[in-house]
Amino acid sequence: MAKAIKAIECPKCGSTQKALVSPEVFRCENCGTEYFLDNDDININYTVRQVAPPAGPAPKLRVLAGVVAVVALLLVFGARQLFTRDAPQPVFVASVPAAPAEEEKSSKFSFSSREALLYLAPTQKPVLFQVGTRSYDGETQDSSYAVFADATTGAALKSVPVPIPPSASSPDFDLKQFSNGDLYLIANKTAVYRVDKAANSLKEVTKPLFQGQPKLTSGIATVEAGDDDYGDYFALFTNDGRNLMYFPLIHQVYTQDDFYEARHGFSTLQPRAPTKTAFIFSRKSTTYPEDKIQLIKYQYRDNGGGARDLPRFEWSDDYGGSGIFTDADPHVKRLITPYELKEARVLSYADFTPGRLYFDPSLLYADADYVLISFKPTASPTIPVSVQCLDARTGAIRFTQPLAASDSPDRAIRYAQGFALQDGHQTYTLSLIGQLQKHSELP
Repeated sequence: MAKAIKAIECPKCGSTQKALVSPEVFRCENCGTEYFLDNDDININYTVRQVAPPAGPAPKLRVLAGVVAVVALLLVFGARQLFTRDAPQPVFVASVPAAPAEEEKSSKFSFSSREALLYLAPTQKPVLFQVGTRSYDGETQDSSYAVFADATTGAALKSVPVPIPPSASSPDFDLKQFSNGDLYLIANKTAVYRVDKAANSLKEVTKPLFQGQPKLTSGIATVEAGDDDYGDYFALFTNDGRNLMYFPLIHQVYTQDDFYEARHGFSTLQPRAPTKTAFIFSRKSTTYPEDKIQLIKYQYRDNGGGARDLPRFEWSDDYGGSGIFTDADPHVKRLITPYELKEARVLSYADFTPGRLYFDPSLLYADADYVLISFKPTASPTIPVSVQCLDARTGAIRFTQPLAASDSPDRAIRYAQGFALQDGHQTYTLSLIGQLQKHSELP
């Protein structure tokens, strides 16, 4: 079929005024658009050129910062049979940007109302156990978690949910570890969980823990961790309104009066109570405030999970009894009185490091080989804490490691490579020659 003869119009403005630029390439004299005909003379393809207004004098000391962007419309007309009567109208397809993908929820979380405790696992690896209410990016969740973390790396080993009993306030947690290593978690003073150190898990033991005790038949209203200075016990308030102390390791319940008697003197010791060695720092004396704080090594009778009372070494005047006395009355300056020695079941004691000076000291760990302490070497409030390892037999210094100004460990345990230290929710490790390594604090 013969082609219809038709004037070639500019696809931009429709003008027929054009100039030949090269074979089959034209430039519109009206708008400056260049276009060309493809090989089959059917399609007209064109390029839009931005015609800039007449430029003024070019600046002498300045080069244009950018080139005006060429608007590449590149509109594919698909103008099939442009010169025929039934040529279709151009179709423009707009590119719609895709909607942004929903951001993934942050996996970073933090704890509130949290407690933490460092212990040696059955694998002989130090573990930091911590529990609290977990929140993501400030958005509080209605659940709480316990986290088991490797204290030598700071890496979390396992995280388990903690069912929380109803409470009018935010969740409340407390931890209690007994002398045999048993660790308990108390939630809202009403639920008790045993921490399984081998499986890194929790088991609720609220009911079975107190079964078989005639004094507890009315039920437990609240339960709290007992004071570590007084032994391995829970402080209970029963449904019939009594305050009692329960010692699970010896299956004994005491009233307030009975508790005082049970923790003092040699006559109330459990059968076959062994003799043990321990270390403790003396207290700052109010009577003799300029006397040095001393590290005391002492031997005592251990009550094997029963009630106890730690000795309190502090320089004071002993008048030989109770009453009101003056400096004119006969007295002796003592670090501890004979009566106090008996009450605390102490057999003997001695200054372990004579002549040494300690400020704000703390006993971190002690066994038959090593004693690990923290202290400030001077009275300056700005000087950082140092950690020192002593030979438990001779008192010789094995190493002294100064810490950063913000560091203040409060507990340590020994493992094969040295010591692991707890500083709140952060852990450090110390080799047996004093090499310090700090680990990232858990959220």
